[in-house]
Amino acid sequence: MLQPRELKGRSAISYARWSSGKQAQGDSSARQTKNAEAFCTNFGLTLDGRLVDNGVSAFKGGNLDLAASLGQFIADVKAGTIPSDTVLLLENLDRFSRIHPMDAQPVLSELLKTGLTLVTLQDQRVHTYEDYRANFSSLMMSLMSMQAAYEYSAKLSHRVGEAWKRKAEKARAAVASGGGRVKVAKLPFWIDRETNGLNGRADDARLVFKLAEEGHGQQAITQILNTRGIPSPGGNTWAQAVVGDVLRSQAAYGCLVLKGEEVPGYFPALITETEWLVTRQRTKARRHSRQVGRTSNLFSRMVHCGHCASPMVLTSSKKGSAVWGYFTCTGKTFKRTGCTAPNWRYDQFERELIDRIGFLAVPVPQDQTTPDLAAKLEETIGALEAKKSNAVAGALEAETADVRKAFSGQADELARHIEAKRREIVAIRENDARYRESAAAVIDFEMDQEEIRRLAKEDRKGAQGLISNLVSRIDLESDSKTLRRAVVTMRSGYSHAIIFDSTGEPG
Repeated sequence: MLQPRELKGRSAISYARWSSGKQAQGDSSARQTKNAEAFCTNFGLTLDGRLVDNGVSAFKGGNLDLAASLGQFIADVKAGTIPSDTVLLLENLDRFSRIHPMDAQPVLSELLKTGLTLVTLQDQRVHTYEDYRANFSSLMMSLMSMQAAYEYSAKLSHRVGEAWKRKAEKARAAVASGGGRVKVAKLPFWIDRETNGLNGRADDARLVFKLAEEGHGQQAITQILNTRGIPSPGGNTWAQAVVGDVLRSQAAYGCLVLKGEEVPGYFPALITETEWLVTRQRTKARRHSRQVGRTSNLFSRMVHCGHCASPMVLTSSKKGSAVWGYFTCTGKTFKRTGCTAPNWRYDQFERELIDRIGFLAVPVPQDQTTPDLAAKLEETIGALEAKKSNAVAGALEAETADVRKAFSGQADELARHIEAKRREIVAIRENDARYRESAAAVIDFEMDQEEIRRLAKEDRKGAQGLISNLVSRIDLESDSKTLRRAVVTMRSGYSHAIIFDSTGEPG
């Protein structure tokens, strides 16, 4: 097992995590940081960086997502952006993960397999992939530590969940009896904390819903409230986000929500539940109506880089008074793959794809009919079956073990060839069925093409949805500075290549 003193001279990155704001206000942050600094000082490492996930739960695996510091770090190590000889310092394995050890161990093993070294500061253990492979006891110690962390979090989660349920039941009992209350940390600004009734700000809250009912959006409501000098819940000017919080609050129709547990009738209602639902629906409709016709990328989430397989996104570049859109490889942009793929002009690409969408839907003609291909394969299988029978007979008649083994091996090899040929027949027949189905649907694709052309001008969101029903994936490739190719895979299963010249124009 590698010892801490053998890490001298290497670069280290510390990782600290805590699940709640209360832990951040306590000594959790200072303790984890101090321990990492002390380890580097004692054993001669250079602390090059710090990773922090503040308020991120490891029990649900949130810290392993790309949005979290640790998740992004793992992705960067695998991509080679961060040197594999880096040492990751963390207080204990429960900082890394509290998910089930059967799910956590593969993540840890894949990370260590890159060459990265992990150190748990509490016991000063050095974790490496080589040590896990050579010493089963080291692996077992890690699994036991992960199991303990998982069980603790699972029990805690269950207890907390039960506590919230009991609190909700108590609140429901209070509503049923017409008296009594439960402790609520943050009350709506129109509710009096002493009496649990409406206070003097109730009319201000009603005004927010009245303005929404009249058709005003959140931005307009914010401006109206500030123009009239009505203070926000905190006593300052209103912000659009605060207006949104008020409109989303179920307390408006009297419902208390405790961690997903609803207690109807707990608060006095400002409006009815029906009125609240209508307001919510109008807000969603306004948001959708703003999006209609403004969707820039008709191929969102379909386009990938043909070199590194990373998603390609639409970016823009301003040249004089003109603004041009380009597909850009995210692997190249974020330096995760070392990709050097060039950008693609979006307007030219969109025009060509829409013009060819009907043609792309037509399957590639087959050189031979399915019966001919299947018949030839059946003949081949028949010949292989005869050879296999001879090999089996030879094995049965063999006088020595070596000869019997040779014939048996030959029979097994022929059996594998026969099975492969049978799979080819199945694939050919499935391909033929898909071809016939796609060819019969060409007229529908031509109708869709005309509809896409219309929607691309009038309702780009609608055009995007129709294209996604036809196209499964698009890979953009560049073989040289002058030759580019778009490989379009249709949902029918067929792929077509479109060749572009150096400017992105189709050739």
